[in-house]
Amino acid sequence: MVDRISRGMAYDQPTTVAEVNGLDSKRLRYFVQIVDSGSITRAAAAAGIAQPALSQQLAVLENELKVKLLERSVSGVTPTRAGQVLYTRAQQILRQYEDLRAAVHKEVEPLSGAVSLGMSPTMVPRFALTLIERVCTQHPEMHLQIREEGSAVLHDLLLTGRIELSISPTRPDNDVLIGEEILSEPVILMYHSEWDLKDATLQQLADLPWVVPRKPNSIRSIVDGVFAAESLVPRVIVELDSLQNVIETVRRGLGVGAMVEGVIAADLESGVLRARALGTISPQRRMYLAHRRAQPLAPPAQFVYDALRELGAEQRSAT
Repeated sequence: MVDRISRGMAYDQPTTVAEVNGLDSKRLRYFVQIVDSGSITRAAAAAGIAQPALSQQLAVLENELKVKLLERSVSGVTPTRAGQVLYTRAQQILRQYEDLRAAVHKEVEPLSGAVSLGMSPTMVPRFALTLIERVCTQHPEMHLQIREEGSAVLHDLLLTGRIELSISPTRPDNDVLIGEEILSEPVILMYHSEWDLKDATLQQLADLPWVVPRKPNSIRSIVDGVFAAESLVPRVIVELDSLQNVIETVRRGLGVGAMVEGVIAADLESGVLRARALGTISPQRRMYLAHRRAQPLAPPAQFVYDALRELGAEQRSAT
């Protein structure tokens, strides 16, 4: 590394921790502090050590590298060409060192504390059990709280800080919330296996008995929107709060409904239910993983956030 510094190599070439070859990370920190302060006196005060001790550390560093690192003047110090190279590379090395420390501690130190997460009902079977397994296996000291609510309630809970994270159809695009799309699925028509609706028109579908969630609900909004686009209104016979009860009613052949395929996959595979596009092309329902902008997530909440992103990626790759 001494030879590289003396030749003033380009700053954008990679430097690894191994390249310091015995250089003390504390001395590198002192050197960066001196350059940032522009004065050994100010750097010593910021580092909380005596100026002679800091000057000695600098001298040891210059002796190890066999190169002059600083130009001294009455106004302070400025890095030489070699010093500027070391300053840039030292920052890279120190960042790598901190990343290494963080990675080691992340792997060996269990996280603890409560994490409050809200999910739309259709997301609970998709994410909750696998997430619970990961938390219990990797960080058993954590306390995971999962609230199953509709999108409107989840939005309010997140806005007011009563939950830390949410998965819902509400796009987090305001000054308070931030997040990303985690999953996108088509909303499809579901019906009993004894019914034959493969070729039914949208008008014919509108005339069927419909079992739907009560408003406000994202699936209900999509159903109403599909029919409204053709100036139609579905014949709703039952409105239910529970999506599972909507599915059960359709299982019994009492009406038709709409759902995302992942929630009724077992029913479709067993032949209890059939499904087709809702209209010509089934509309997509997008789900968003969101949290508040105000402050960074605490480590336990960050673990849950990252785990949910991974689960979302796995489900997207499986479709």
